[in-house]
Amino acid sequence: MIRRFVETSLFALYALLLAFSLSLIGMYLWVREDLPQLPDSLEQINLSLPTEIYSANGDVVKILGQRHPVPLEDIHPYFTKAIIAVEDTRFYSHSGVDPVGLLRALYQNIKERRIRQGGSTLTQQLSKNLFFSFERNWVRKIKELLVAVQMEATFSKDEILEAYCNQVYFGSGAYGVEEAAQVYFGRRAKDLTLLQAAMLAGLPNSPNSANPFSNFDRAMRRAETVLKRMKKSNFIGFSEMHEATRSDLALAAPIKISNSNQYFINFVIQRMEKQYGKEFVHFGGLKVFTTLDSRYQSFAYQAAERHLKSLDRIMEKKEAPSKLQVAVVVLENKTGAVRVLLGGRKFSESQFNRAVSNNRLPGSSFKPVVYLSAMENLGLSPASSIVDEPTTFLIPGSQPWEPQNFNGKYYGPVILKKALMSSINVISAKMVYELTPRRVIKTARQLGIVSPLGDNLSLALGTSGVSSLEMAGVYSVIANLGILNEPYFIQRIEDYRGKPIYEHFYYGVQRFSAKTIYPLLDMMRGVVDGGSGRVIRRLGFKHPAGGKTGTSNDFKDGWFNGFTKDYSSSVWVGYDNNNSMIDKNGKGLTGSRVAAPIWAQLMKKVLEGKSPANFPVPQGIRFADVDFRTGFLANSDTSGKLNVAVKEEVVLTLPRPIETDLLGTELEGQSGVTFPRELNGLSEF
Repeated sequence: MIRRFVETSLFALYALLLAFSLSLIGMYLWVREDLPQLPDSLEQINLSLPTEIYSANGDVVKILGQRHPVPLEDIHPYFTKAIIAVEDTRFYSHSGVDPVGLLRALYQNIKERRIRQGGSTLTQQLSKNLFFSFERNWVRKIKELLVAVQMEATFSKDEILEAYCNQVYFGSGAYGVEEAAQVYFGRRAKDLTLLQAAMLAGLPNSPNSANPFSNFDRAMRRAETVLKRMKKSNFIGFSEMHEATRSDLALAAPIKISNSNQYFINFVIQRMEKQYGKEFVHFGGLKVFTTLDSRYQSFAYQAAERHLKSLDRIMEKKEAPSKLQVAVVVLENKTGAVRVLLGGRKFSESQFNRAVSNNRLPGSSFKPVVYLSAMENLGLSPASSIVDEPTTFLIPGSQPWEPQNFNGKYYGPVILKKALMSSINVISAKMVYELTPRRVIKTARQLGIVSPLGDNLSLALGTSGVSSLEMAGVYSVIANLGILNEPYFIQRIEDYRGKPIYEHFYYGVQRFSAKTIYPLLDMMRGVVDGGSGRVIRRLGFKHPAGGKTGTSNDFKDGWFNGFTKDYSSSVWVGYDNNNSMIDKNGKGLTGSRVAAPIWAQLMKKVLEGKSPANFPVPQGIRFADVDFRTGFLANSDTSGKLNVAVKEEVVLTLPRPIETDLLGTELEGQSGVTFPRELNGLSEF
């Protein structure tokens, strides 16, 4: 009985081995045409072409995957033992694939119900660098496995180990153990201490989260784990392990990268890695042609740093001081190409990219979205008059909301163009009430905003977080007379042979008719020429432009978003910790004070030497002077005139004679208010 069971088990085992062997042969025959040819020397892997990233000016702004290979004898044995102990303990006994390691990884993954271990040998990891393709599936894994076996049959273990040590990524931009030793400890790989070697050996598995520069405690715990693995593998004794844990790591100071292009470059690299995979991006010998204008980026950095330094000197001193931060984006209107992406003051101090973060409130700079929605859906025009007055909105299930104007004053009847120029909050709130917030959100989506927006009346005052990139995109649609060009960062990618593998072809989508958008564009020109944005004129910016300031509650965010015919740009200023921007005199600083000067200085440099470019006026638009209170056509008796652009079908009337009673009191109905529904006093939402 027992003998029969043993014979059956052996037969089953032989059958499985035969099936496995036949499967390997079958897989090899299936994919052999696609397998890369092994080089004569593994040094050719280490010397693979680096990826080059170019600006739109044609300059190389970043090189990825550069290595400085060294022979195995110039790498301290502490490191080679450490990397074997933590990555592939059976390295010297397997033939490229470790069945024991695979089974152990499978068991751990099933036990923990997640992918915790990969089971890849050092040889398999090395083989990945022969595959610069888009495949990220089981077919690629089979190819890697077969090449690993082929590699083991062709090269010695020491040759494979040397190649691995010279190509692996250690974080902080360091490829290969020699560069990693220089970056983290300022010494050669042959001079590493045991603790330093253990620290480096723990990085390839977690080059970012276990980085000693950013997470020292976690890096030390990882190093201690490596030391324990080394002891378990009998590479070191207990006393050596104990002495190493008590030794000084002697970590070098991190290299500070203050290149103003770095926010743009890092964002591009992250997007490419997500799309194509890290190995392909870093080791594929690619040429990446971006939309970055390095001159404009430098202008943005200089304008921001100069103005923020002047603000630092006047800001209120706080117990826990923090530095003002900035975000700047510049888009090319006709294409959507992102020419500037500045995500903070200094990349060396903070890598957080504020230009693409969507957690800052735009304040009044969101109002153009409201005005466009009202003119498109409610039949309003820049000459429509609404009463600015104290108004309370009753909101079911919530406290009543009474929006306040910034200066606490109310102006009575005013036309929409004047209301936007003066950034009157009550009028914006009344329009959102009439529209409903959901209709405003729909308009925002058509303009390119993708961030979550609150379905509430306070949306009228810009109380939902958006990014500078989104706001520049919104203003670009206005400058483009309703055409949306999706912002993009990469123009073209070529492989190492010069063959294009990606190319961006821009095409605009007409989200709004030119006739619908132009009245808003003209209103925003009024903001710059005679409204809340006229600060940029005082600062010497003379080109035709439209824009809007924005300030969130308690002066936590300051914005200026604006456009010329060719470019749209967004500037945000604030504290990362959401502190209010208060000067030494206790006065809150608005967008016109903190953001507009940066916008003006930047755009003056961008347009330096260029002739002023006017916005084309589409067919079906006419201009008229109207009374800025009533919207009636202006005459010789009008005390306050304002020029407006309206669709030809909009009816503008002359003022009617004012009727009075016997006592000379003006009768009702003579104010010229043309808003569809009265919202005076108390309104219910």
